[in-house]
Amino acid sequence: MPATTVKPVSRPLVHRDFLCRLGMFSTVSQPCGRPVVYSASTQGLVLALVLFAACAGIQAQTVNLHIDVVSTEPGRIRINAEFPESTYAISFPNAYGSALGLADRVEKLEARGSHGESIPVRKLASGEFSTSTNFSQISYEVRLSEPLPPAQGSHVSWLNRERGLLLLSDLLPRALKNSGTFSSAQIQLALPAGWTAASNSESRDAMTFFSDEPEKTVFLIGPQLNMKTQRVGAKDISVVLSGDWPIADKDALKIATQIVQEYSKMTGFELKRNAVVMLAPFPGEVGPERWTAESRGNAVVLLLGRKGSGKQVKSRLGIVLAHEVFHLWVPNSLKLAGDYDWFFEGFTIYQALRMDLRLHLISFKDYLDTIARVYDSYLSSPDRDNLSLIQASERRWTTLSSLVYDKAMLVAFLYDLHLRRRSVCKASFDDLYRQLFQRVAARQSGANETIIDILNEQLGQETFAHEYVEGVGIIDLDSALSPYGISVRRTSSGTKLSADHANKAEKKILDCLAGK
Repeated sequence: MPATTVKPVSRPLVHRDFLCRLGMFSTVSQPCGRPVVYSASTQGLVLALVLFAACAGIQAQTVNLHIDVVSTEPGRIRINAEFPESTYAISFPNAYGSALGLADRVEKLEARGSHGESIPVRKLASGEFSTSTNFSQISYEVRLSEPLPPAQGSHVSWLNRERGLLLLSDLLPRALKNSGTFSSAQIQLALPAGWTAASNSESRDAMTFFSDEPEKTVFLIGPQLNMKTQRVGAKDISVVLSGDWPIADKDALKIATQIVQEYSKMTGFELKRNAVVMLAPFPGEVGPERWTAESRGNAVVLLLGRKGSGKQVKSRLGIVLAHEVFHLWVPNSLKLAGDYDWFFEGFTIYQALRMDLRLHLISFKDYLDTIARVYDSYLSSPDRDNLSLIQASERRWTTLSSLVYDKAMLVAFLYDLHLRRRSVCKASFDDLYRQLFQRVAARQSGANETIIDILNEQLGQETFAHEYVEGVGIIDLDSALSPYGISVRRTSSGTKLSADHANKAEKKILDCLAGK
C-alpha cells in the first residue's frame, strides 16, 4: 500500500516498494487487498471447493482455534484447530507478496478424528497434507523466529521476546476436500505471563476473540501494549502502541482520528467497523524514515522506526497514516470487482499526498518535489509505453512494472489539475471519491467501468481516461504542466518542478490545489 520527505535507504526498488521512491518514505507498505498466493495445485482445489460451496449452498461455519505461545526465543506457537466438518486434506499458504516459504514453518502436524483418535498424516507438498480417513481436529506448531527482511514485518506473522504479530491469513489452515467452508473463527489465546493482546476482531474476554473475517484478523501481542480509543461518528478508532515511544499514545490517537474524520467527510462514507491502528517498532535502532505497513480489513499494522524526537516521529506517523488509513475506505470498504490496482494504489497515493498537504504535514514545495521524483521513476520504467493502467494492474504480480504506482499517481495529479481548471476550482479530486462511494455503496460493481465512468462525468469528456487509463498515453510533464504555470527543469539530481513564475490565473488554480 503505498505513500510520503526522506532519502531511500535500500537497493533500487521494484513496484511493491514504490513509496521509497517518493523520497518521503524509506521503507514501504505491502499493497493491500491482494490474496495470499498458493501453489498451482492448491489453487485448483480451492477453486473447486468454492464453486462446490456456491452451487450447493453450503453454509459457512466457525472454526475453533486455540493458539498457544510455546516460546519466544525462538519464536514458536502451537495451534489446535477444530473444523466445523470433517475433511481429509488441508493446505497452508506458502507465500504472501514477496514473503516465500511460509508453509515450511509448519511442523509436528497431528490429525484426530471425531472421537479423538489419532490419524496418520501424509505430506503431499509444502504446506499440503492428507489422510486416508476424515479428521475434524488438527494440531501443529509454527516457527515464527526466522529472520525476515524488515520490510515484511507488517505482512506476515512473527514472534520474539518483546512482542509478536499473528496474522490468521498465514497461520490458518484451509480445508480442501469433503468439508464445508468456514468464514468465521473463535480464537483462544494462551500467552506468556504479563503479555496481553490487541486485535481487530471482537473481544469476548481478555484472551478470547471472534472474527467473521478470519483472513483479515490481526493480533498484536506483547508485555507492554497501550491502547487509546476515541469515538468518531458511530464507530470507535483505537490506537495500540507496543513498547516505549517518544510520543504519547494520546498524540498518536489524535493523528489517527483527525485523518479518519477528514476521510469520512471527504468521501461522505462512514466506516462500517471499528478501526484499529497497531503501532510497533521497526527492527533495529532506526529513525521514523524506516517503516512498513499494511491495511487489513479494519486494521492498519505499522512498524515505524522510533529513534528520533517526538516531533519527527509524529510528523512521519501522520504522513504514513494519511495513506494507510485511506485504504480502510479504498479498497477495503468498496464493493468493486476486477483488477483496479492502478486506482486503489496510485490514485490513493496521490490522495494521501493531498491529505498531507491539507493537514500541513508537508509544504507545497514537498508536494511538487514528490511529483517530480515519481516522474523520474516513471521515465525509467521499461513498460511505460507498452501497458495501459488496466493492463499493468492485471500483470502487477507477474512483472516488475511499477505503473500501477508511478503512472497512476501522475495521472491522478494531471486529472486533478484538469478538473480544477475546467471547473474554475469549483470541483476537486475529493468529488471523485464522494461520487464513487455514492454509486457503489449499495451494490457490487465492475471496478474499471465504474471508475472510468465517474472520471468522464466529473471531467465532462472521455478523452482523458481513454488516453491515460484505457490506453498507453505517454505522460510528458513539460507540455502537460505549462498551462498551469509549473516549470519543469532537468538537473543532475533529477527533475525539479517550480511554480515561482505562475501568472495570476495560473496561481489561482495552484492556490486551490494547495488548499489556500
